Order: sequence, then structure tokens, then C-alpha cells
Amino acid sequence: MPIGICLSLLTVLVVMARSQTGKESKHKTPEQVKYQSEMEHWRAARNELRTRARAALDAERAREKAGDCPNADTTFAAEKCLNAEIDKTQGNYAAFTSALREMLGLARPLGPGEMPISGPTGMPLSAPERVAEFDRIENEWKRYRDLCTAAAYDEFKGGTEAPVFELEAQQRLARLHLEELSFIYDNELANH
Repeated sequence: MPIGICLSLLTVLVVMARSQTGKESKHKTPEQVKYQSEMEHWRAARNELRTRARAALDAERAREKAGDCPNADTTFAAEKCLNAEIDKTQGNYAAFTSALREMLGLARPLGPGEMPISGPTGMPLSAPERVAEFDRIENEWKRYRDLCTAAAYDEFKGGTEAPVFELEAQQRLARLHLEELSFIYDNELANH
């Protein structure tokens, strides 16, 4: 009997034997078991953080849709109401950004013998590099926000609307930045 036919017959017999037992007889190495455990923990942590981030983002989107201070009929009432609304927005912002930052800091475990993947655009950032980049974005954005809210105040400086417009700008900029971060880090926030 030719060797090719013998190998084919042997392959068929092995497949039939495996199908009858229902399982392969391969045992996992300790390294594979450790890697699978690390992956399960990484996925669970990532999913929990993703859920927290998305809940904060969804809550703020719902608040924005409902509108801020529709019944404020005086400058004082608008200032008081906007300050309270900004506090709520800042709470959602902090929940969103802290969960996102933690997600960026989670290093995906590498399997036994696996090397980080390099592509045509180079090596992906490491978890610490991603966190550092996020921190730079946040620091620069806060400087930008402060400059913009000061400019908003200055547009009405000398009048009673200046503090209200400054607060409206602060609120709007925070919500816009949440959307920017959601866009940039969509891959982290998506369920895949």
C-alpha cells in the first residue's frame, strides 16, 4: 500500500477515534493553563471597566438630551442651576475617564512564546505608554478648557451674562470632550 494512502487512512482512523471519545487527548501545559487564566481575568476586568465607562457616558448623554436649567428665569438662578449641573457632569466625566484610563492600563497577556505584534505602522504602544498618552491628552484638554471658558466669560465681561456664559461653555466643552474620547477610544468601548 502506498505511503500516501496509509497516511490518509491513519488520519481518518485518528479522526474517527477522536469523534468517538468526544475529546482530544491533548493536555495543556502549565504555561497554557496560566495564560488562559490570565486572559480570563483580563477579559473580565476589561468588560467591567467598559461597562462602567459606557454607563457614565450614556448617563451624561441622557442628561444632555434632557437639557440644563430650562426653568432658570434669572441670572442668579441660572448660575446656581448650572453649577449643580456641572457637578453632575463632572461626576460622569470622572467615572468615564477613570474607567477608560484603567482600561488603557490593562496589558493584554501574551501566550507562551507569543511576541507583541508589529505592523506596517510600527509597534503598538504598551499599556504604560497608552496611559501616559491619555494623561497628556487630559492635561492639555484641561488647559484648553480653561482658556476657552475664560474667553467665553470675556465675551460678556462687564455684563451679568458673563458668569452664565462661562458656565455654559464649561458644560458644553466637557460634553464635547466626552464625545471626543468616545470617538478616539471607540475600540476600547466596543464589545469585541
